[in-house]
Amino acid sequence: MGQIFAADVPLGSFQELPLSCLRSSSGLGRLHGGADCGQLRSALAVHRLEVPLMLAVGDLCTHCAWPLPGEHPLVAFAEAASSLTPLRARADAAGDEAEFLAGTVTQPAGRSDSDAELEGQRRRWRRLQAQLLESHTVTAAYPWLASWVEPMRTGLAGAVDCTRRSLASLLDEAALLEAACAAALPAPALEGGPALVGPGPGGPWLVQEAWACWQQECAAGWDGLEAGRSAAAAAVYQAFGSRRRGRAEALDALDRLVDDWNTQARALAAQHAAACRYPVTVDLLPLVRAHGEEGEEDWLTYWEAGAIVVYQVATDWSAGSVDLLVPGPVSDQLLRSGRLTGDAEDRDRRGS
Repeated sequence: MGQIFAADVPLGSFQELPLSCLRSSSGLGRLHGGADCGQLRSALAVHRLEVPLMLAVGDLCTHCAWPLPGEHPLVAFAEAASSLTPLRARADAAGDEAEFLAGTVTQPAGRSDSDAELEGQRRRWRRLQAQLLESHTVTAAYPWLASWVEPMRTGLAGAVDCTRRSLASLLDEAALLEAACAAALPAPALEGGPALVGPGPGGPWLVQEAWACWQQECAAGWDGLEAGRSAAAAAVYQAFGSRRRGRAEALDALDRLVDDWNTQARALAAQHAAACRYPVTVDLLPLVRAHGEEGEEDWLTYWEAGAIVVYQVATDWSAGSVDLLVPGPVSDQLLRSGRLTGDAEDRDRRGS
């Protein structure tokens, strides 16, 4: 607690909370949490005393741990304050890094040196975002901390937005819209529709399977329509298994089908590219610690993250949400994914 409760940390309703401490009987030196502290070993005598937390702060040993029961209210408050204490350093470091990254981005939209660069920037953006969201959760529980943490939070919010803009410069807005349009297309008709025919397995059911894989892959990533082609081909490979007879013919037929699906999605995207956009609000999902593993689990798909990055116009960190201005198909895809929390009446007026 000596490291957590610096002199400038507001204590709020915990100011008068009595804290049981140990001190050298000389009355000199710091307050300690246990008699085993090395700084107490040279004391001829030690006595125990209770001190209001507001008077103890600044005098607490920075090496001691205080033996408090887990349900003690000070435990949760100390954990909350501890999560906020390094916020300033994180904001400064993140801001410097984000500004550097933004200054070094020279690639045209939709291109980057590697997928690793895109993934690294996405991860940085989400981690900074999660830290900012956590700070608002903490100050909602302990409101008196808000004024203390606000300057740090302002710096971190700037770093989040700088990282977002840097990531947005690497993404292709047209590809995101085309992916949303792919998700909006109706499935091919099974009866009387196209079939992957040949001497191997095939038929309308395989078209339907390939279509589902193509559509799902398009809607999950930020690479656009061509990302779905390999997913559709994988469905054919799985259907044929080790049998090669007829597989090449089926893959050729599939390529023609995918070309047609891509054409449909691009035509729909062209209709919406210059059309009216709609304001929507999206909840920001926190990162989740992976169970039993290091790192985090992100429940946002790459496409959802890309849509937020590219179409964001405002943020409400206290509510944990962002405002977007999006084409209709993007709004519809966010609605299907359960991310949209915006004006349902507005969506009804435009017939979504």
